[in-house]
Amino acid sequence: MSRRAFSLRGRLLISLLLMLALGFCTLALSLFDTRDELRRISLFLQAEEIARDFKPSESLDSLPRQYAGGEMSYSLYSAEGELLQASSNLASPRRLRPAQPEDELALFRLKHRSGYVVSVSVTLPSGEILMVAKRDQRERELIGALLQTRMWRSLLLWLPVCAVGLLLITWLIHWTLRPVRQAANLAATLGPAQPELRLPVTELPKEIRPLAQAVNQSLDRLMQAYHHEQQLVADAAHQLRTPLAVMSLRLQTAEHHSEQDWDLLREDITHLQRLVSQWLSLARKQEQATELTDHTALAPLCRRVMGDLWPLFEQANREIQFHDDSSLDTVQACEADLSEAIVNALDNALTHGKGTVSLHLHNPQPDQCAIDISDQGAALDAQTAHLAFERFHKQDSASKGAGLGLTIVRQIMLRHSGQALFLPGAPCTLRLLLPLAAPASDKKTV
Repeated sequence: MSRRAFSLRGRLLISLLLMLALGFCTLALSLFDTRDELRRISLFLQAEEIARDFKPSESLDSLPRQYAGGEMSYSLYSAEGELLQASSNLASPRRLRPAQPEDELALFRLKHRSGYVVSVSVTLPSGEILMVAKRDQRERELIGALLQTRMWRSLLLWLPVCAVGLLLITWLIHWTLRPVRQAANLAATLGPAQPELRLPVTELPKEIRPLAQAVNQSLDRLMQAYHHEQQLVADAAHQLRTPLAVMSLRLQTAEHHSEQDWDLLREDITHLQRLVSQWLSLARKQEQATELTDHTALAPLCRRVMGDLWPLFEQANREIQFHDDSSLDTVQACEADLSEAIVNALDNALTHGKGTVSLHLHNPQPDQCAIDISDQGAALDAQTAHLAFERFHKQDSASKGAGLGLTIVRQIMLRHSGQALFLPGAPCTLRLLLPLAAPASDKKTV
């Protein structure tokens, strides 16, 4: 089952609402802590007024029991923190907590929660510390009500500000995503009719540019494959048109004459079969990926291919020779593909070359192995050597070949990180160059 598509706009708005709600909760918590801070500051002022004329030698019961509408209690400590006396209305003395009013103004401090009774300390001129406690129910209720009113007022102000913020963020998201919508509308028009169109990367937000760049790169590869397929089909249609027309004429001639040249028809059918077979082989090799996991020894492979083609050379009264001067010949390659490449290269030498065909296996570089296939024909110039690897190119138009053999050879070499090239100078030599397998294996056994 497919997952539901999510809305980026919806997620951003929900995130904004959560942040605003979190901010309001933080404000409410801060106001709640402010109540106890205001109670302690108020009591500080009252305690300083009460302790102004008090002397440590006097009894704490002489201090007022009621002050500003709340019950008072006292505890006296020495400068060293030793309890000196406590008022008679206390079951146990208040714990010593030396503090100053300025401590409540610190930016960062541990929160000290006060219950129904709030207490502060006052340092007397002689050094003793008087702890003053007050049951300030009236003040606590009034301050709490004031802060609650402030909170509701803040909420009333927060709601319209939040609404304006949501509208602003909605417009901002709409404005930010407008290039994305434009790119989506443009992407809907992409196709073979307009292969040059691409997504406008520079106009998109930088967070989305990597996606657009990846899409454009994918479109480049798709258009390249599309043009390749178009060219392949056009070339095949062009090459098939002539032999099909010749076969049609032969069949028409056979219908009107008693003599029927079946040998020519068989040659035409064989030529078509070869053309289609090589064409399909080339198409598969250009589209499919090869997983190079096998290690192939080239010397035994060359001998086996030469053995398979020996009857053809013997029928053409041509000789074929093999020279192995390599010290290492193991490559990481698909053996079937390399066999097909060597077959096509030798078939090209048999069809277009002259005299003895020589296959030379050697190591031009320590990490490379080369197969040089040469004959006694004339060397190719640079332009002809380049055209020889093009699809359906035939140096001799009367040749029975399909013009795809060397194209297949080059494609196989490229897929194996190798090269196929004609060497300059006589004799005519086609080199198939492959990298050796890593790590290099030991000396081959043949």
